[in-house]
Amino acid sequence: MSEDQSTTTLAAAPSSNVEKPAPVSTVPEVRPSPGELRKYSHGFFDPEMAVRRKVVLTILARVVVLSILVMWTCLPLYWGSLWKADHYTNKLTVRVINRDSGEIGQQVTAGLLNQTRLRYFETSTAEFLADVDVAEDIVEEGAWAAVVVQPNATSSLLEARQVGESSYQGRSAVQVYYAQARQHTAIDSFLLPILMGDLADVVSAVSESSFAQYLTVNSANATAVGLLVQAPATAANSIGFTLSNLRPYNQPEAEAMTLVGLIHLLIFAFVITMTNNAVREAIGPYLSTRSYLIFRIVVPLTLYLIVSFFYTMVNLPFKVNFGAHYSYAGGFFLWAFAIFLGMAALGLATEFAITIIGPRFMPFFLITLIISNAAVSSLPQELQPWIFRYGPAMPFYNLGRIIRTIIFNTKNQIAMDIGILLAWVVLSCITVTLVTWLYRRKDLQQYRKETGANPAATA
Repeated sequence: MSEDQSTTTLAAAPSSNVEKPAPVSTVPEVRPSPGELRKYSHGFFDPEMAVRRKVVLTILARVVVLSILVMWTCLPLYWGSLWKADHYTNKLTVRVINRDSGEIGQQVTAGLLNQTRLRYFETSTAEFLADVDVAEDIVEEGAWAAVVVQPNATSSLLEARQVGESSYQGRSAVQVYYAQARQHTAIDSFLLPILMGDLADVVSAVSESSFAQYLTVNSANATAVGLLVQAPATAANSIGFTLSNLRPYNQPEAEAMTLVGLIHLLIFAFVITMTNNAVREAIGPYLSTRSYLIFRIVVPLTLYLIVSFFYTMVNLPFKVNFGAHYSYAGGFFLWAFAIFLGMAALGLATEFAITIIGPRFMPFFLITLIISNAAVSSLPQELQPWIFRYGPAMPFYNLGRIIRTIIFNTKNQIAMDIGILLAWVVLSCITVTLVTWLYRRKDLQQYRKETGANPAATA
């Protein structure tokens, strides 16, 4: 090979040391224009965020204002249900029965009737021939308590002094009956402290008067004075009283089943309502009006039935005694049915509300519903102002009475309580159906106007 040919060959061969030019991109580079928002790139106070910042602050301000309005509208209702309850204790009735024909019965009765912190009233012995009748009357809520001066209280004390009876018990002279489970807060915090204080003052004064009178008559009688020494219980504090709690509040877990537990029940019903609303938005437009109305009632009631039964079963591991009034099984299933009705009454009320105000304002309605029910369940009506007389119509109030009857054997008004819950359910079924039909009719008219569809095909 010649030298010229070698040179030509080398020149034609590609060199491995020569860099290839970079490929030119055909996609134009996108640069954000001034003021344009970029994700994950801005601070809250950046100028580009001005519009969105205004929207956010406006929404938050409206929520704060609405929260304050609801707060000052609803919370005073609950505070008011407890405020100055001690000023209304004179509405708590106490029956006074004097079975003693002597001075003790007369003085104790007169002393109690002169007290004003509770409403004492006297009842003839002919109305209640025996103490068992008095006890039954208290359980049946004829009065909040009864004070019974026992037969021969005066003569028994006199005889004990005259014979020096060392075993004399002055506490048997007066018997007090009450039922704590009727409303344990009212009994423990108001009725019992006042009643015991009044009785202590009255019987102490009667005891001192009786002892002073006996000493005056027998001061010169050494034998009588000696017999008093043998029976010291007939001297100081010779008259007392005994408390009989006919329906003790002896199941603390009942607190979780009444007010607090019922708030939980309402919250679960609220969750079902919110979920059901989201589901309806997906399926509702494709259902006929008839199917949609059935869906709105049947679906939540079915969910309430399932959830309420499992809610009731939460009580079983904690050994709640459902057999105080009925059999254990009967009490349990009755409570399960009552819880279902209560959940339906509360839940369908939220179903009605969400149709009217929409899901955005439902938390505020939930607060209102909780407080309006809780306000009438914390204390009896006797200790609340007149504005709370709506209480017996509320679901919480009636559910609380039902569970007290089942587990404490208090006054049985379950038929009326269940009737009120059923009335709530029926009323809500009617209102939900009516409001749904009206809104559905409006949507159908709009749809027909936009599409020109045959009304018969979309009914």
